[in-house]
Amino acid sequence: MPKTARIMAVAAVIVCAACAFGSMQDKLARFSTPGPDRYADGSIVQDGECYALVWSPAGTAFAGFNADGTPVSSRDRVVLAGALAQDGKCRDAVFQIPAAEYKALKDGEWAVCLVDTRNLAGVPTGTRNGKPVRVNRWGIISGGVNITDTSSTKPRLAATGGTRSVASDGGRGATALPVRATNLSAVPQNLLPPQITAIELADGEVWLAVDGTVPYLDYTIISSETPNDFKPDYFSEVVEGDGRSEIAIGTIQSAKRRFFKVKRAE
Repeated sequence: MPKTARIMAVAAVIVCAACAFGSMQDKLARFSTPGPDRYADGSIVQDGECYALVWSPAGTAFAGFNADGTPVSSRDRVVLAGALAQDGKCRDAVFQIPAAEYKALKDGEWAVCLVDTRNLAGVPTGTRNGKPVRVNRWGIISGGVNITDTSSTKPRLAATGGTRSVASDGGRGATALPVRATNLSAVPQNLLPPQITAIELADGEVWLAVDGTVPYLDYTIISSETPNDFKPDYFSEVVEGDGRSEIAIGTIQSAKRRFFKVKRAE
């Protein structure tokens, strides 16, 4: 997973000198969307939502995200992600890719993804160390990523709020079509299923204590009258996972719900 790529610009209102940010052999990956970009439910993406620059080997398409922000395929890479959503779209953004890193990636396929990182409260959780904190669903942008030399954009020096950014003063990059985050992220292959550690019946409700959850997934109950016919429990709560302690999930007690399991809420 490349760790040296860094976001050097997020908006075309700030410009700065390429010479101040590394080698003239570094590359700039530029992209934007016209919007409105949307979540799977059709609502417009919130300000601060995540877009990710991804890479896959030549002749292949990006295989998607795990829920923890890593790529499904070990051959793919999430180069960098940022909280780039503004006014329902990806604002004009430029990622600077160090020359050595780009040399290893230059023959592959570049793309940009909209990533739904919202928690149960509906608030985008953003990124950490250049990767999405969580991925609920994602969508790949239909359109190219414009890769140029740092010297080709003729940037000038500027700084705002203690951060430095680059943006072109001429020639927008590849502009894509609106995107919708409809693809469900995968559960990481090495993640163990959650375990029910206790069950309590009280006041017509069933409460399950659940261990082994993770903060990038939400959980719910599936139930059954028999041990072999589990179905969604429409009375179940949906609860965010917690990697440090047990969580509690409740549902309504019923003769038709006598057996319980906990699964990811989609």
